[in-house]
Amino acid sequence: MTKILDKLYDFLKDVVCVILALMTLTIFYTVFARAVRLPGPVWIVQFNEYAMLFATFLGSAWLLSKGKHVSIELLVSRFGERTRKVFKIVHSLMGMGLCATLCWYGAVTTIEHFQRNIMHVQAVDVPMAYVLFVIPVGFFLLLIQFIVDFFTALHALGSPAASGFESQEKTSEGGVH
Repeated sequence: MTKILDKLYDFLKDVVCVILALMTLTIFYTVFARAVRLPGPVWIVQFNEYAMLFATFLGSAWLLSKGKHVSIELLVSRFGERTRKVFKIVHSLMGMGLCATLCWYGAVTTIEHFQRNIMHVQAVDVPMAYVLFVIPVGFFLLLIQFIVDFFTALHALGSPAASGFESQEKTSEGGVH
């Protein structure tokens, strides 16, 4: 199951890379157009607003799976090995609860916007449900990753040899964790 998730996360990481590249190119084009006194496309700001939302929610589960999500190492590094394992379990449980709640609320809100056909009126009129659907999808993927982390941490707590942190450190792609 984790191999399937890894492939999905890697695909979404690639999608986020494309989104970020397109954002960079469109912003560069807008700056260039202004510098040569050409009118810039009016949709670029709106596109980049949506792009930031999509990049955030599509990439967050990948970050969590690689151990690159926001964490407070200053506090955790002072704990003993067993306390770190317990803290990882508590962290995963809290993440599961928060993500499940926000996934449910995001899904309800998205469905409501779809049923009411609410539009985001800017340079280009876009149905808000098309913009918001990425929020419950992203929180669902985070929920799944927190569940994986929970069981990994639970297994690590039961086995004295495994710390539960090796898999994250091996996949950190050379970064400092």
